[in-house]
Formats: sequence, C-alpha cells, structure tokens
Amino acid sequence: MKGLCAPFVLLLAVLGYSGRGGGLVDGYGLTRRGVDNPGPDNFIRHRYPSVVVFGDYLYIDGGVLSQRSNGTDSNSTQSDQIYPSYPVNSTLSLRLNESWTNDTAIFRSISKTAPLLSQQIYWSDPSNGAGALYTWAGMALGSDPPPTNEQWLFNADGTGGGTWSQVPQGDFRDFSQLRRPVGAAFTQSAHVGYALGGQATSMTDSLVQKDYPGYALTDLVSYNFDSGRWTNTSTVGQYGGYGTSLNARAEYVPFGPNGLLLFLGGAETPVDATDHSIVEPTWNVVYLHDPVTGKWYRQPTTGERPPVVERACSVGVQGPNNTYEIFIYGGNSDQIDGTSSDVHVLSLPGFNFFDAHSPGTPRADHGCAVVGRGKRQMLSYGGVDGGQFLRDPTMTPDPWKQGLGVYDMTEMKWVDSYDPTASNYESPAVVSDWYANGGMDTVAWCDDLKGLILNNTSDTYSAPGNSSSTDSSTDGSRVKTSVIVGSTVGGVAVLSITSTLVFLVVRWRRRRRQSTVVAETLNEYRPEPWPKDSPRMRSTTPGTMISSPTPVEAIEIHGTAREELPAEDVDWTYELPVPTPRLRPELPDRKYSY
Repeated sequence: MKGLCAPFVLLLAVLGYSGRGGGLVDGYGLTRRGVDNPGPDNFIRHRYPSVVVFGDYLYIDGGVLSQRSNGTDSNSTQSDQIYPSYPVNSTLSLRLNESWTNDTAIFRSISKTAPLLSQQIYWSDPSNGAGALYTWAGMALGSDPPPTNEQWLFNADGTGGGTWSQVPQGDFRDFSQLRRPVGAAFTQSAHVGYALGGQATSMTDSLVQKDYPGYALTDLVSYNFDSGRWTNTSTVGQYGGYGTSLNARAEYVPFGPNGLLLFLGGAETPVDATDHSIVEPTWNVVYLHDPVTGKWYRQPTTGERPPVVERACSVGVQGPNNTYEIFIYGGNSDQIDGTSSDVHVLSLPGFNFFDAHSPGTPRADHGCAVVGRGKRQMLSYGGVDGGQFLRDPTMTPDPWKQGLGVYDMTEMKWVDSYDPTASNYESPAVVSDWYANGGMDTVAWCDDLKGLILNNTSDTYSAPGNSSSTDSSTDGSRVKTSVIVGSTVGGVAVLSITSTLVFLVVRWRRRRRQSTVVAETLNEYRPEPWPKDSPRMRSTTPGTMISSPTPVEAIEIHGTAREELPAEDVDWTYELPVPTPRLRPELPDRKYSY
C-alpha cells in the first residue's frame, strides 16, 4: 500500500511547491487553499481587499486571507503567532439592505476566473447594468510571475452575484505599453478612472526585472469606461518633488466645472527607488488636478493634520451645506513607527483637518466604503497591524470579527452594528462650527483655485458656502440645501427680470430723446416750401418766415417724378438754405449699468 501511495504524495508535493508550497495550483500558478468565507470564529486577517458598493450589496475582491483551522488553533492567543496566508480565489458579497453586526454578517462567495492578485487598481461603474467593477494591474502573490497586461471586468447581477470576463482592448499597442503598477493612488469621476504613480516591480510587470521597491512611475493614467480609451500623462514637475507617488490616497471632489482629483498622503521617491530613498511628505499641502484642463494646484492645509501615513483608507461624502468631507482612517507611518488607529477629516472647501478623537483599531492595507441609504456610515474591512514598513506584519487575529467595522461619520464614533436605514449624513458639529465661525476667512488659497472652487459648479455639486443656516423653530435644525438653492435661484430670477425691465425702459427713453433731437435738427434745416404748395407760408427775406397760427403739416413726397416750377409770376427771390449735414446717431458719452 505504501508503494502505491508514495508516488501520489510526491506528485502533490511537486504541485504544491510549484505554487507557494502546499495545496493544489490553478491555471495562474497561485495556490488555492482554505475557505474564502471562514466565518467569524476562523477569520484572522484579510489584507489588500478591494471594496466597492453596488446597490444593496458590498463586493470584496482580491488580496490574501489568513484563517484558523476550524477555530481550534492552540496558539491563537499568542501575539506573535504567524498564520499562513493564501490568495483569495473568490469574490465576496455582503447584503446592505438588512442590519447586521460583525459577528452575524454573512458573506457570499462568487466564483472568480480572473487572476488572483493583491493591491489592484479598481474602478466602479454603477451605470453599467447592476454595476461593473474594472480591475487592472496589481501584484502577483508568492513566487508566481505576474500575468500579462490584462484588464478584467466584474458584472454584478443585482442579487449579490456576478461574473468575470476579460476586457478586450481597442488599441492593444498603447495598452501594452503601460507599466503595471502596485501602490497607485486611484479614483474616478462618473465615467473615467484615474491612477497616479505607484511602483513597477518584477512582481507586477513581466518586463521589469527589478525586485521591490522597483521603479516609481511618473504617470497619471486614465481609462474611459464608455470609449475604452487609455491615456497617460507625465507628472514630472507637476506633482511632489519627483512626480512620483506611492501608497497615497485619491478622491474625486465635485468642485469646479470639471470636478477635481485630490491626492493626499503616501510617499515619494526618485524613479530608481531604494529602501532609503522613500520618504513620506507631510500633510501641509495637498495636490489637486483638473482632469479636463490638465492644470495642477498645490493647496496649503490647516488644522489638526494626521501623522504622515501610507496605506490608509479614505472615503468622501457630500455635506448638506455645500461642503465635502474626506474621512481618512488608519495607515502605516514612519512618524509613529507603526500602524495608526486614528480617524481624521479633511473638509473642503476650507482645506482644514479635524482629528475625530475616536480611534478604531490599528490597521493598514484595508478597504473602506460609504454604506447605507443616508450615506452616513463608513464601513472598514480587512487590513493588518504591524511595525514599520509592514514588511512582515504580525498576523494577530483581527480585533473586529470578520474584519468588519462601522463608523458613524456624523457623530464621529464607531458603532456596534450596521443600520441600512440610518439618517442622512450631516457634517460633524466640529466641522459646521468651524465654517460658522468664519473659518473660510483663514484659507490661504493657491493660484486661482479659489475662483475655480467658489465661483464655478460641477455637474453634480453646487457652489460651496462657508456657513450653515438655521430656521426659527425651537429645535434649531438646519435649513436643507434644497431650500437654500431654491431661494437663491428665485432671487436670481427676480433680479434678472428686474434688470431686463430697467434696461428696456432706459433704452426706450434714450431712443425717444434721440429721435426728438434728430427731428428738431432736421426741422431747423428743412427748406421752405413753395408758396403754391403752402399758401400759409410767405417768405420776405431769405432765411426768415412768417407763419400763421395753423400748424404746418408735413408734406410727403410720393413717387419719383420731378415737379416743375409754378408757371405764375413770383415777384420775390428765394434762397435754398445751407446743405443739411447727414446726421449719424452717436453712442452715449457715458457708460450705463443695468
């Protein structure tokens, strides 16, 4: 019997070694082992997850998972316990139309045919059916080589499921010339995805031979969901000291006619990166980019800035009084030599930071999303805790069951459960008070960013203000944005109508005065009529007239026939007046304001 089994065991060992050591190997050379949905008792950590919301479902994809074996790990309480990790070979979904706690939440596993990668760039298109998730780039796991340059699409089905397919490229030559990064800062507008920087290594791009940290990229890549067109523009001389960005965050903020891309946090390095060349810039400034005009802005910030961090998560949410708040949670930091548990808020258009003073648990390489109908709650999923650089993080069990945490952004506190019917988001009190107390007067604007943000509007957002209004009711609740906007629009309409009426009246009076002056001038130089034509007029001396009390009627000439002089004998002389000059209407000699 041993003789029969030994070759089979040897074959399994060879297959396992070719992947990452242990387990069977799929077509991409990555080990598939364990269960992608281990449950609250066996879950340890999920690192590098991609998190996106479509309708009533949260979708989670990619990354590496660690778990216990049936919850019986005898060393699970040891702080230095290392749990093996494996690529997540399924896409997970979680219902958002019902309440749950992190102990009762139930995940659904969806079969995946796309490559198993971590730290992917992902963009979501909610307008595509029930939702579409585009993924590109990312890092191969273990000793496996990176896949060829491919883009994949997940189409949600509206019921918590979906299917994967590869995206055909219209111009594969241009697409193949893009370097596949990891650690890029990515965000999106309604129909275009953007990715800034990142680093290309032998684990991300088959054409790169250099291991981590590889080469930092100096590109801003964009992908149009509708046309499938890729573009690539240089950031040298525009962003930071080198045009590079590693493990930063990006948010699309709907200010100005085109919206703006906001980049914050992360690290920078020369292109040929080394462990010692990577530095984390401060939060004293943030960079913004107009994706249509291509212009960059370097905007100073104020307030309670976070420590310098990489690998944090962030979400953006629109306030009811024309503000836009960005919540930043966690991240790894050289400044604190570890992983952060803090939550900070950057409010626009004030560009002021606020410390929420409500720490969660230390974590980095996690994902966050705004959830609930009222967009009041931030969901945090996954992540790890560890020392500097997170090279070999200690994989202690996640303090949160199944890696789930829920944060009330209005109250600025972590809560015990998810509530799908939570009320609408309101800016935190500390944010509203800052604007009400004249915080906008302290903003140090860069270049012409002030005019762009305060004087223009985007397709999805109104021009920002710096104060909130209250009504006369005893509860002191704020006036809703719709009332403010309606009043503003009505006032503008009345003002426009009034200005138009004033303009028309003034123009009519001016033309009437001008016509009177012209008529008087013409009458002054009009030739005298012939006696036979007007017996009431008699000329005694050239240039003088004697008129009867009866008004002179204007004589209108009909036709073009020439008249002859009268045949009767007239015993006096008549002179024609000096030729009448041709008058031209002149513009008024002063400016009018209407």
